[in-house]
Amino acid sequence: MNKEKFKRYTIDTITLLKELARKAKAEADNPKEGYKDYTQGIIMGYYSIITLLKHEAFAFCIDQKELGLADIKPDVDLLGLGRNPDIDGGEDNWAIDVMHEEKVKGYLIDSITLLKEQAIGAKKEADNPKESFEDYNKGELMAYCSVFSLLKHQASVFNIDEKEIGLTEIEPDRDLV
Repeated sequence: MNKEKFKRYTIDTITLLKELARKAKAEADNPKEGYKDYTQGIIMGYYSIITLLKHEAFAFCIDQKELGLADIKPDVDLLGLGRNPDIDGGEDNWAIDVMHEEKVKGYLIDSITLLKEQAIGAKKEADNPKESFEDYNKGELMAYCSVFSLLKHQASVFNIDEKEIGLTEIEPDRDLV
């Protein structure tokens, strides 16, 4: 049952994260009255989170296709920027090492550490927003809150000790809301 639990946890969590991001993008494309800045903040939060996960995959020489990250391009799919044929295509197809359990666990621990730092930064921005950025900052923080809630929920589903991957130091409802 526990064979490759970190790998399965990571792939499943990334799948759910992409669903959350794409749903947020659909809402941001047609925001309810008065929620445009908030939904844009959420999108920027998911953009930052997914971009970090993609960069970490590169740093750990993990194939983005195996993780489920190759089919999302945050700048295009979330921010709506145009594709650049000069740079598109190569990012997800570089040489990789074999994806094994310890490497994935290291990827998780490092990614979660960096996500916590970003979430703390988003919390500081939300607590002390620049003029007219209040809703945007709240939206960005909400993306981090949702991701940490997802990470914690998935850890329980896959029988992963939160302490083992660095999730115990942050409680979304306590630390981010």
